[in-house]
Amino acid sequence: MAEQMRSATVMMEKALASPEIIQALKSDPVDTLKKLEAEVVQGLPPPDVKTSSRLWLILVGSFALVLLYCAWVLGTGVTAKLEPSASYAVKGDTILTVFMTIVGFLAGLLAPSPVSKKGA
Repeated sequence: MAEQMRSATVMMEKALASPEIIQALKSDPVDTLKKLEAEVVQGLPPPDVKTSSRLWLILVGSFALVLLYCAWVLGTGVTAKLEPSASYAVKGDTILTVFMTIVGFLAGLLAPSPVSKKGA
């Protein structure tokens, strides 16, 4: 298995490799660290397909679970007997707003990218 690249390690190695950077760190550490950060971030590879797929699966799965929960709460709210003197923990209009927001988010994932040239 390949060794994982860590940005802090790369930044430290880059700083220690150059006496000019060490001197700059002594005189102006904030600006020097910001410049080093920008250089190191540019040099890091993007996440591989497996990692990005796992992140998307977690993200979409979380939204889908919230969507199902909201649908369940809305369904039980419609069929539940409402009593005038009771106080309810969840308002139906709030859950409906969350439900529709998540539906819009998930629908947006299916929409074509505005920057893609397909279908133009």
